[in-house]
Amino acid sequence: MPFADRHTAVIDDIDPTGPWSKFRIDEPRKCLGLLRDLRVGDIAMVLGAPRGPAMTVTLWAVDDLAARLHFSAEAGTRGIEDLMARPGLWAAANLGGAKLQFPVNGLLVGETPMAPGLCGGARIGLQAALPSHVYSLPRRSTLRLRQGRHRGPRLRFRHPLVPDTVLWLSALDISDAGCALWKPASELPLVPGARIDGVEVQLDDETVFFVDIVVQHVTRQSNDPDSGARVGCSWHNMPSSGRETLGRWLRAGSGPSPFITLSLG
Repeated sequence: MPFADRHTAVIDDIDPTGPWSKFRIDEPRKCLGLLRDLRVGDIAMVLGAPRGPAMTVTLWAVDDLAARLHFSAEAGTRGIEDLMARPGLWAAANLGGAKLQFPVNGLLVGETPMAPGLCGGARIGLQAALPSHVYSLPRRSTLRLRQGRHRGPRLRFRHPLVPDTVLWLSALDISDAGCALWKPASELPLVPGARIDGVEVQLDDETVFFVDIVVQHVTRQSNDPDSGARVGCSWHNMPSSGRETLGRWLRAGSGPSPFITLSLG
């Protein structure tokens, strides 16, 4: 995911009838759900001022009871004090086919350092007020290929709870941010928040790469004859070689099938 694609947009947050209003989500439960998706996915985001200084953080806790968000950043990150003194801070991150952006108010540094992260290195804690709203902005640069359930890419991996069980699931759609899988009712369930390492992504007979994925949501299709579920996943720890392979495949339109449609956004 290009860093620039996560920069915060310049939004007039005061004008309720402005051009950004159609992207604004005020419903508290939906806002919390989106924020928790960011937390579960361990998704890197930008925190800063539009067209100004920014830093990369992750969201590690959403405390709705105390109305606080808790972020973490690499220890030694420069400019934190400068950011805390600036008004109008925002955080932005890509989630699926949208860029989520929300205001960050009352940014503070946590009292104690955090434990090392998954990639090593000390972390520091930051916290801010829980936002009352979130903007979900369409990502015009995202390439996504939507396909039928029984053709196109397939993903092979060991079930996170039953490692002896290997699953082969078809991708309903796939993009540079993640994919949606079809899980038949006969297969073991997958739950939101599950991280699956070493997934083999077979785009076609000649194109394969490996990546970790995080399950973001599971939507059961009760009216479907297979009684299966749509499993939305985001890429995690995507190697540069895999990102280049997927990008080339997406731009090429993914093969000869005339039923594949390419969409932007």
